[in-house]
This record gives sequence, structure tokens and C-alpha cells, in this order.
Amino acid sequence: MGIEVRDERFFDVVEENLELETLADGFAFTEGPIWHPREQHLTFSDIPSNRMHRWSEPIGVSVYREPSNMSNGNTYDVSGRILSCEHETSRVTREESDGSLTVIASHYRGKALNSPNDIVARKDGDVFFTDPTYGRESHTGVVRDTELDFQGLY
Repeated sequence: MGIEVRDERFFDVVEENLELETLADGFAFTEGPIWHPREQHLTFSDIPSNRMHRWSEPIGVSVYREPSNMSNGNTYDVSGRILSCEHETSRVTREESDGSLTVIASHYRGKALNSPNDIVARKDGDVFFTDPTYGRESHTGVVRDTELDFQGLY
């Protein structure tokens, strides 16, 4: 497998002769990979399949959460809990230690969010996420009208 490098600065962070390796395949549309450095696993979303998967070297890939509410972007908060942007429910959720989900955001000024997409968390606990509309109009979400008249960054 080869890659096309368009800027030589790429080699400042990636070895020039590095071989790419496929860790897993057979997914519909993968997004939101997050690496857990202590537990040594990668969690990611497969939006149209409505699943989150987890990969680790000793186990390989397995289904982590199903349904995932068409989760897209994922990150860890300061306590190591997974935060996910859900296209199906137009929510941002936090996975608690018992596996339950807590809704972090679902509405802005009384109107449902569009389809939260990407998310990051700072060390001070602040969380930022994007809210485009395409999760309401394609195979990566549920077709429905929007309530907000803008696409935001929160």
C-alpha cells in the first residue's frame, strides 16, 4: 500500500519508508478514532453501520457499542470517559464507567442541534464540537429537517 506525499514536511513526523498496515477492514464509513494510551486500544465509529468498534493488538477488532446512535467524532474527557457526537440523536454524550450515556448537549436556545460531528476536550475540561447539517441529510445520519438556521461551533 502506498501513499502520495504532497509536502515533504510530512516526513518530519512520519518515517519516509514506513509501511502502512491495514488493522481491520469491512467497514462502511469509519470516523472518530481515539487512542487510549494506558489501555492500548483504539476506539472508532462506523457511522452507517451504527456501531463503535475497538481495536487492540492482542484481540484485534470487536464491536464496542451497538447501536452507537450513528456516532461520528469521539474524544476522551479529562476523566478518561468517551465523549461522542451522535448524528442519529443530534446529541453529544458522555459514556459513564457503567456504560450508561449522559447527554452533554442536545439543544441550543431550545432548538435541537443539527448533527454534532467532531469534538475535542481541553485539559481544563472545556469541550468544543462542530455541528454541521449533513448528518440530517445523508447515509451518515437520519434524514429530517433542521431546527437551527446555522451550522455552529460550540
